[in-house]
Amino acid sequence: MSWMHADDETLDEIIERVTVDAYGDEGYTAFAQAFEDEVEVPLVATLAGIAVQLESIDFDGDERRGLLAVITRDGETHRVSLLDLVLPTGPARSLANAYRRWLGIS
Repeated sequence: MSWMHADDETLDEIIERVTVDAYGDEGYTAFAQAFEDEVEVPLVATLAGIAVQLESIDFDGDERRGLLAVITRDGETHRVSLLDLVLPTGPARSLANAYRRWLGIS
């Protein structure tokens, strides 16, 4: 991990670092890029109590949908809202929590 140390940074500091040069919907792209740079995938996450494998995070340009998690389970690939996943402790969870705060959800 090049910059993120969840124990040392608050969510607001993570948001500032991720979105420093982002304006408007560029914040979504900035968070997607931060996930790509800082989170080792695949990783196991939980969706509605079921273990799934997180393959990547994507932003398709639709602000109403926000960041999408590309997940696999039993050989099938699905795209779900990142907000619907429970991520393991570490950079993935820290970034997801910062993303939630940036959206004004938490």
